[in-house]
Amino acid sequence: MLFRAFSVDITLDCSDMDPHVLLTQLKAHIGRAPSFADFSATSAVHQEWLGRSYALVKRWNSLEASSLKVAADSLASLTFMREGNLGSIFGVLNRAISDLELQLPVTAAQAFGPGAVYDFFKALNSVVSSAQSSLFIIDPYLDDTVFDAYLSGVPKQVSVRLLVEGYAAKVTSAIQRFVAQFGIAVEARRSPSFHDRVIFVDSSECWVLGMSIRKAAEAKPTYLAPLSSDIAALKLGHYEQIWSGATAI
Repeated sequence: MLFRAFSVDITLDCSDMDPHVLLTQLKAHIGRAPSFADFSATSAVHQEWLGRSYALVKRWNSLEASSLKVAADSLASLTFMREGNLGSIFGVLNRAISDLELQLPVTAAQAFGPGAVYDFFKALNSVVSSAQSSLFIIDPYLDDTVFDAYLSGVPKQVSVRLLVEGYAAKVTSAIQRFVAQFGIAVEARRSPSFHDRVIFVDSSECWVLGMSIRKAAEAKPTYLAPLSSDIAALKLGHYEQIWSGATAI
C-alpha cells in the first residue's frame, strides 16, 4: 500500500514538467552546487541553489521535496548536523535522478514522427520555459514564429540570444515589437558558419534538434535530445566563438 501511494505521488508531481527536461535540469543543477564550506544563511548563492533544488525535486515527488526542505532549513540552525543535512539534500537529488533515469528510456532523446507537430511543440516549449537566466538558440532557418510559439512565455529576467541565417530579416522585424510588449531582452545575429540546431539553457544545458524549429515534425521525423554536461560546455564554447564573429541584426 505504501509503495502504491509513493508511485502515484511521483506521477502527479511530474505532470507539469516533461520528465526528459526535468532529468536534464536535475543533472545540470547538481553539477552547479556551490561549496558549502563557507555556507551562510544569508548567502544568495546558497539560498538560490537550495530553492532551486526544492523546486525541481517537487516536480518529481512532493514528499521527497518536503524532506529536502527540512534538511535545507536546518543547515543554519543545526550547524553540528550540517554534514548530515547536506547528505540528505544530495541524497534526495540523486534519488530523483536515478528514478527518472529508470523511468525513461536509456537515452533521454525524444523522437517525433511526421505530423507530431504538437508533441514536438510541447516538448520544446518545456525546454525553453525552464530557463531561469538565459537562452541561446542556434538555428539557421529560425524565423519570426519562434516569438509567439516559444518566447512569449519566457520569464522577463531571461536574456535571449538568437543565432540565425536564412530568415534573418523576419527575425529582425519581430524583435522590436516583441521586446516592447514582453520586456524580454532579445539579441539576434546572423552567420553562415553553422548548420546545427542547438539550444543552450542557462549556459549549462544543451539540447540538439534533428531539424529546424520552423518545420520540425511537419513532414519528416525529428528528435530533441540533451547532451552531457562535458560535451555541452565544449559546444557552447564553439558557438560563443561563432556568435562573437556574427553580424548583429
